[in-house]
Amino acid sequence: MPIENQTTADYDGQHTIIVGDVNTGKTRLTETILTAWTRQGKTRTMAVLDLAPVTGGLIGGRLSIPTGFQGVYRSAPVVPPRLRARTEEEADDLAATNARTIENLFQELFAVDRTILVINDVTLYLQAGNYDRLRELIQPIRTVLINAYYGHSFPDYRLSRRERRLTDRLIGECQRVIRLP
Repeated sequence: MPIENQTTADYDGQHTIIVGDVNTGKTRLTETILTAWTRQGKTRTMAVLDLAPVTGGLIGGRLSIPTGFQGVYRSAPVVPPRLRARTEEEADDLAATNARTIENLFQELFAVDRTILVINDVTLYLQAGNYDRLRELIQPIRTVLINAYYGHSFPDYRLSRRERRLTDRLIGECQRVIRLP
């Protein structure tokens, strides 16, 4: 089904994960659904966690928040470990710093009652974060939309293997999985 024909009914009341390799449209599809929820006036009870790094258009990127969005939007100053690091150890250190930064956002959202949660680029957290902490955040929320890198564009670092393993686990716990080519 083309992205333009998606309706929010396909996502309401479900935990959905969108996965794909670099530049397959994960963020674009997430924005499309977010825009539809905004048009329907559902964003007052929404939280958006934008975990994507600012990459200058190289790959991925942050969400464009639609006009009229009235929910909670939070982002963090994270860096893309595999693009920035010169060594695997340096990538591990950057991923650990990202995880600590992201957990500060989690802490803030635990105090906010929301019925919809959107997470852009959850893999930045899965590289070194605590999976159970992520699960604790998303499990009680009725509607969750997450996108995650799931491909082979990056080096086979420890953090890549961990990211893949935990993304597989998250895929197994979601009711709906959208795999982009």
